[in-house]
Amino acid sequence: MSVINARLIGQVEENGVGGFPHGRVPAAVRSEQLLDVAERLFAERGYGSTSIESIAREAGITRPIVYEHFGSKDGIYLACLRRARGQLEAMLAEAVASVTDPREQLEHGADAYFRFVETDPTRWHVLFGGGAAVSGDVAEEAIQLHLGTERGFAELFARLAPQQDPQALLAFAHSIGGAAHQLAQWWLRTPQIPREQIVRWYSAVCWEGLRSSLGVAESARGARS
Repeated sequence: MSVINARLIGQVEENGVGGFPHGRVPAAVRSEQLLDVAERLFAERGYGSTSIESIAREAGITRPIVYEHFGSKDGIYLACLRRARGQLEAMLAEAVASVTDPREQLEHGADAYFRFVETDPTRWHVLFGGGAAVSGDVAEEAIQLHLGTERGFAELFARLAPQQDPQALLAFAHSIGGAAHQLAQWWLRTPQIPREQIVRWYSAVCWEGLRSSLGVAESARGARS
C-alpha cells in the first residue's frame, strides 16, 4: 500500500483529505481515498452488503461525490479490481523479467504473487475472494480481471514451449493459478509460516508438473537443488 493510501484509508480529516482543505481535494486524491474505503468495505462486508451510502459515510462525504467519481457501486467495485490487477501484474512482470531460467521465473513470479498476498491481503481478497453478487457485463469483466494471472502464465508457457497446444497451455495455467489461489487462502489462515517457505513449497510442486508437461529441460541450478 502506498504512503498516500496509508494516510487516506479510513481517515476523514476535519480540513479535508491528506492535508487538502475541504472542497479543494484534487480529484485523483479523492478517487484514491474512495477506492481505499470501498476496497476495505468490500473485503469486510462483501459486495452485496456494501452500499454507496456506506462508502460515502466512511469517507466523510456525500453520495453524489461517489457517483461523480465512479458512476455506481459496480463502477467503484470494478475500479478496485482494476487497481488491484494492475498492481499485481506490474509486480509479476518485474519479477519474471529479472531472470531467464524457467524455474527461476516460476520462483520469482511466485514470490511476487505471495508478496502481494502478504503486504496487502485486503486487496488480494477483493480481487480473488469471489462471491460478489454482480451480473451481466460487470460480472464478465470481474471474471476477466480475476483470471489475469492465468493469462499471464499461459503467455509465459507459450514462450517456453511454443510447440504445445494453446488449449493445453491454458489448462496448465489455470492449474498453476488455482494452486496459488488455494495456497494463498490457506496461508492467510496460517500466517506464521514465512513467505519464503510458501514460495519453496509452491514452486517445488508446480515445477515438477510443468517440467514434464511442457517438456522444459531442467536447468543446471534446478538439477543441483
